[in-house]
Amino acid sequence: MSFSPTYPFDLPELPPKIGCNNETFTEWLIKARAEMAELKGYSFSLPNPMLLLSPAIIKESVESSGIENINTTVEKVLEQQLFPEKDQKSEDKEVLRYKDAIIWGFENMDNFSIGNRLINGIHEKLLREKSYGLRVMQNHIENTLHHKILYTPPAANEIPRLITNWENYLHDETDRTDPLIKCAISHYQFEAIHPFSDGNGRTGRILMVLYLVKQKILNYPIIFISGYINQNRNEYYRLLQEVTTNKNWCPFIEYMLKGFYLQAKSTKDQFVKFMLLFLRYKKEIKTKCPNYYSFDLVEAIFAVPVITPVRLSSILGIHRTTATAYLKKLKDEGYLEHQPFGKYQLYINTELIKLLRGN
Repeated sequence: MSFSPTYPFDLPELPPKIGCNNETFTEWLIKARAEMAELKGYSFSLPNPMLLLSPAIIKESVESSGIENINTTVEKVLEQQLFPEKDQKSEDKEVLRYKDAIIWGFENMDNFSIGNRLINGIHEKLLREKSYGLRVMQNHIENTLHHKILYTPPAANEIPRLITNWENYLHDETDRTDPLIKCAISHYQFEAIHPFSDGNGRTGRILMVLYLVKQKILNYPIIFISGYINQNRNEYYRLLQEVTTNKNWCPFIEYMLKGFYLQAKSTKDQFVKFMLLFLRYKKEIKTKCPNYYSFDLVEAIFAVPVITPVRLSSILGIHRTTATAYLKKLKDEGYLEHQPFGKYQLYINTELIKLLRGN
């Protein structure tokens, strides 16, 4: 049966017949693998990887949520994460939940394979009080402007079979397909299954980076494709549609491999700048503020680039008055900026935030 956007899609099971193999993508595979290997090596130099990766994960959360038209900025989210969830703005709350979902998924990869339990756990972290879990009703994707139906995913009763097939494909050790190509193929398939009523795109993008960790291409969830997709959003959706309507896999796989390469290169370059800034602050603060310096203090203002005395006192296990004195000293020496925000006193690592913005 030919494709109809208004009829539940009869999605073929994996593996697909793609008409191209690893050799077709040799150039992009070599580039992407080389950049990822360097990135993996750089991540070993981080003194506390997951803690110091938190701002980078927030940046990814902002980018990924932006694809779903949840719009905010890195600075706003870093600020809002200091407040109780009930006081957070809705868009920032959504982004912070995305960050929590990535970290939860990474921390539970030893407990769960990449399959139903991990997928549902990630989705629950994303949706919280909203309806989470596999959809039981038919839904569709439509143009938000004209409300024209663009795609109707498989019927709800087909989802368990398709997810099982998707999981088996990912874990088939006899398949010699390069993991980066496999990651691209499985990403299309997950989005085509569209197993949830909401949060499919965000869940699918988290699963990509966790798969690369599982395959030991990365050791931490530190490469994210959302920035690339955001910059090339129309092409992303066009190529997804090409796979659906014409089984034209090759341009979509090439698009994704190029994205892996560019994002790995960008992330590596940012890590180099991050470490240079971290080491400079560490050296200068130790020299200029010997009575205040500790490694944990420098680490704290990088892990939480927008911080309050209360948060610092919690991180370092010191009195709030002492934490305030530390932050004021760092402000006076030009390492932080001070900004009152209602009842909160914010201290901002502006150089790190500029780095996260790509300035």
